[in-house]
Amino acid sequence: MIEHVIIMAGGSGSRLWPASTRTRPKQFLDPGTGRSLLQMTIERAAAVAPSGNIVIVTHVSQLKDIIRECLALTALRERLVVLPEPEMRNTAPAIALATTWLTDAGAAEDTTLVLASDHLISPVEDFAADVARGAQLARDGQLVVFGITPTRAETGYGYIEQGEKLGPGQKVKAFREKPDAPTAQAYLEAGSFFWNSGMFLFRNDVFLRELATWEPEITATFSAVADLPYEQRRSSLPIVTREGITIAWQSPFMDQLYAQLPVISVDYAVMERSECVAMVPASFLWNDVGSWDEMAQLVDDGVVPAPAATMWSLESENNYVYADQPVVLCGVQDLVVVVQDGRVLVSRRGSGQLVKQAVEAMRADGREELT
Repeated sequence: MIEHVIIMAGGSGSRLWPASTRTRPKQFLDPGTGRSLLQMTIERAAAVAPSGNIVIVTHVSQLKDIIRECLALTALRERLVVLPEPEMRNTAPAIALATTWLTDAGAAEDTTLVLASDHLISPVEDFAADVARGAQLARDGQLVVFGITPTRAETGYGYIEQGEKLGPGQKVKAFREKPDAPTAQAYLEAGSFFWNSGMFLFRNDVFLRELATWEPEITATFSAVADLPYEQRRSSLPIVTREGITIAWQSPFMDQLYAQLPVISVDYAVMERSECVAMVPASFLWNDVGSWDEMAQLVDDGVVPAPAATMWSLESENNYVYADQPVVLCGVQDLVVVVQDGRVLVSRRGSGQLVKQAVEAMRADGREELT
């Protein structure tokens, strides 16, 4: 088992508009299970880290929604710590913030798993077994990634090229950017490339050491935390409790630190540059719920039930409906229909990647309030 989990709960998930918006992004979406993606992630975190901290990093604008989601998980409240970011600076600063908090709490040599808040993973037993394998590598000083065996020539994911065998996993030979279609097909046929799941496992001190090696600006900024005199900590780094949930380090002092940080992903900052990165091939089912096409396919495959919606379908087939208003379908097929908060999306199945472009077009037209 591992000691702690960091859950990344920022972002906007524009490909799932209008159910996902800047003010209420996709981690709050219920795919049809009766629980949000975030709630399922927290429960999964508790299953693999039965006694440590579950640290949720989010933007301050989402703090109220995060707390509401956490309150529904009564048995886990005392283990939850929310770190509100004053600015979105991508994943490297966010993970650095959380590992700095854990280190400051005495967990420098503990193992920590980093999860996205908006993925679907099953079964939990297989996931836990893979995390246990990764923990062996992490305790030996490796930064561990989890590779997903490709099922198609996907151009929307980054890839990991596996190297030589290392314990229960493999060394990472290289990370590859999102490929074009011919390259993705070549990766699929090669059999040595895996999708990058965006999940990581490491010892906190190893991650901070590698981050200091490759992006010293980030660790130098957060070193101000350790430099604070004890008597200043209470005001500069406050820790409060709201209905049993810990809210930590929301203050003007943290605002000042964040203003100094670069905007950079953890992949670019550390994973693609470090020489101590290993991969565990995943035995679990994984889906990043990246589009409405993915959502529809999850229902078709029986992974999640069809969303509860008031609808009538006449001479129509192969349609997916996610709606908070009544919907009637007449003589249509292969559609995705989403109705949420007075906003409507109608898309042909297979065209889900156009949704992000539509959101960008609305923003370009000055309609930020819709997105």
